[in-house]
Amino acid sequence: MPKLIGWRLKPASCWLASTFVGVIIASCYLLPAYWNNHPLSFHEQQFGAIKNLTEILPCSKNLDRKIIILQWTTYFWKNESEYGFGGAPFDRCNHSRSVICLMTMDRSLVNESDAIIFHVRDLNPNDLPPVEWRRPHQHYIFFFYESPMHTDMAKLRLPVFQHFFNRTMTYRRDSDILDLHPYGRMKCIDTSSRSCLNYPRSNGSPVVEDTFDSAKNSFQIDLSLKNRTVAWFATNCNTDSRRESLIHSLSLFIPVDIYGSCGNGSHRCTNRVDCDLMLNRYYRFYLSFENSLCTDYVTEKLYRPMDHDTVPVVYGEADYSSYLPAGSYINARDFDSPRSLANHLNKLMNDDELYLSYFAWRQKYVVDRAPVDGMCQLCRLLSDENTKEKSYADIATWWYSVNQTCRSPPASLV
Repeated sequence: MPKLIGWRLKPASCWLASTFVGVIIASCYLLPAYWNNHPLSFHEQQFGAIKNLTEILPCSKNLDRKIIILQWTTYFWKNESEYGFGGAPFDRCNHSRSVICLMTMDRSLVNESDAIIFHVRDLNPNDLPPVEWRRPHQHYIFFFYESPMHTDMAKLRLPVFQHFFNRTMTYRRDSDILDLHPYGRMKCIDTSSRSCLNYPRSNGSPVVEDTFDSAKNSFQIDLSLKNRTVAWFATNCNTDSRRESLIHSLSLFIPVDIYGSCGNGSHRCTNRVDCDLMLNRYYRFYLSFENSLCTDYVTEKLYRPMDHDTVPVVYGEADYSSYLPAGSYINARDFDSPRSLANHLNKLMNDDELYLSYFAWRQKYVVDRAPVDGMCQLCRLLSDENTKEKSYADIATWWYSVNQTCRSPPASLV
């Protein structure tokens, strides 16, 4: 009875108790949505409150782990990320509901981070986490999309970076995490189909011939306006691959329309959307020529034309058969001279049926211009208790070995 009287005398206490219970229940449902829609930036301190709250909420027991990934450096000198922050980078990953990965730039979380990402272009030897702060479970990640030819190799050779990195996250297929987010990849339309290959193929995987049914090639292109030969969009006109020399030689035998600062100004398009529309409508070929001839260096230059009904003419040091279905591209390095390449392109200009055969790949594939596989792989690696320890004794040698990682342009073409 005294307890009952006590409750009657204190209605405010009852209201507060019921409100607290309501907050807990609502948090169980609303916090996951909050994580996904509120990025964690270098300046925001809200994450600390969320982290502490989930430790006392009943619903947090359903989370086996919260994995924190700290981006230590800026990204091309800005407080930005290629993928975004918070839970956004992992929205499209098929992960267990018992694990949540979060991306942040909040350095106050350095001791609680499972991985720390260092963007190589922004790497500063004088601005690294103190050695004594490093935790045994942390992964220091070498993160880069540029080729070794555009890397400060002297910096990577500094003693401080020996045994510093224990994971790599780059475009190269021998990386711990293969990340093609800014470049693209081919994706199966029907992921359950056994005849659809997973591109790019991993190193050492068996070579399987990709086949298509010519009778089912219903993909049609209006070729009535698609009568211009070759287009090239570029602003970098002096490259290690000497692609500009090859293009000049090619233009002696076949029309090459150059847009951007590498051209003479006679060909223009106002913005990227207009350029893509023009490419789709008028041109049969696009020069997907890389600025460096380095292993696996395949950029958006390859996937841009494929996404706009144009056949790419590739020039690089990649094994393109590991990136694209057979018969979907033309490799300039398969020809012994610019003239012989021009002769082949001229043949396709005059044979519509043969030209259209280059689009048979559309039976099974689409172009994914911004794949998230890299971040999904990283989240899986960090959440896997069986992930083995690893360390790169000499990251500079792994990234760039003379005459192995990058090569000189072939004399027959340039």
